[in-house]
Amino acid sequence: MYNLLITLGQGILPIAALFSPKLKRFVTGRKEVFKTLSLELNPTKKTIWMHAASLGEYEQGVPVLEEIRHYYPEHQIVLSFFSPSGFEVKKNTPLADIVVYLPVDSLRNAMRFVTVLKPSLAIFVKYEVWPNYMTALQQAEIPSILIAAIFRPNHIYFKWYGQLMRKSLHKFYHIFVQDSSSQALVKDSGYAHVSVAGDTRFDRVYRLSKHVESLPKEIQEILTAFSSKKPLFVGGSVWPEDMNILGVALEKYSHNIKFFLAPHKVDKASVETLLHGLPIQLQKQSVWLSKTNPQEASKASVIIIDRIGILNQVYPLAQMAYVGGGFKTGLHNTLEAAVYGIPLAIGPNFNKFKEAKDLVALGGIQVINTTENANQFLELAVEKSYIEQIKGIQTSYISEQLGATFKIMSKIAKYF
Repeated sequence: MYNLLITLGQGILPIAALFSPKLKRFVTGRKEVFKTLSLELNPTKKTIWMHAASLGEYEQGVPVLEEIRHYYPEHQIVLSFFSPSGFEVKKNTPLADIVVYLPVDSLRNAMRFVTVLKPSLAIFVKYEVWPNYMTALQQAEIPSILIAAIFRPNHIYFKWYGQLMRKSLHKFYHIFVQDSSSQALVKDSGYAHVSVAGDTRFDRVYRLSKHVESLPKEIQEILTAFSSKKPLFVGGSVWPEDMNILGVALEKYSHNIKFFLAPHKVDKASVETLLHGLPIQLQKQSVWLSKTNPQEASKASVIIIDRIGILNQVYPLAQMAYVGGGFKTGLHNTLEAAVYGIPLAIGPNFNKFKEAKDLVALGGIQVINTTENANQFLELAVEKSYIEQIKGIQTSYISEQLGATFKIMSKIAKYF
């Protein structure tokens, strides 16, 4: 049944791609995979293969990739993505020698891909469990591991109808999970080779905070002019639903706080939707990052980011932040902001995110449900005692969670 659905999907996708630019990239990108591998793979080198679904999973894999790059430079690294949003942004990452899309999980594709790669080790990140790829790796006797995994009882692996996915999960040589509850679930499903390593994102954001990349000069000049005299609020990966709650509060405090807003998507339509969702007065005081200059920015109250890839470099400049998604599809990465020890707020849908749940329980993140909550947060966020309290909570929590990468590398060294 699974293989039948995969086959049907492969037939339908090219038709659907005619009506969706994202699906078009999904389909056309996969046509070049084996050509790319034949041209770029070095048959004289050993290969390490890492697969990530998209950009978020890639970020979790980065600390492990960095360690492999450092300690095993003689190996070539192949990085695969399922989603165009991951591939398009990271197709030129220096952490991999070759970056490709993962071919659709048919048995034929999986066997061919594994045969061509012949990896010494296959590393999958978080949720990426593909039955035919796991079968191909098992038959080729290639060790495979799953890192930064986190499981809940409602996942298909633990349901009576999830036998195929459960068997696929059990084909890993080792599974590294984020917490003890995930470990218990996997062990109860009949699999013993599972250990708690933690979440590699903590290592990732900590390293980034110590080596912040410089913003392009023109953007740095704009931001300096924009926020030189007032505290800076950064809204990261915000959706219109977030702004429905935040908008009125931002207008109320625009006389003493500057606002730097990054929509979840940075295409023209998404930026315009975000802009038009602001109160009228704030709309008049807003500029687009790509269309402004230092003189104009200094007079604005809001800058909207309309380019991808700079949010990590903006958080260090912020005195407070809000991470979006908590009113929509799911919370975005709070650790990217929390690592800087600043007052931080999120929307109410955060229960699937362990780090957010932990920090909310500790008092290190404030949950916003209403405009009144937003007003309270912005009022607190400029108080010195509150800032110091939050910094202590966030710094302590993140420090306690470091070390997942070391635990993983210590156990997988035998495969190199």
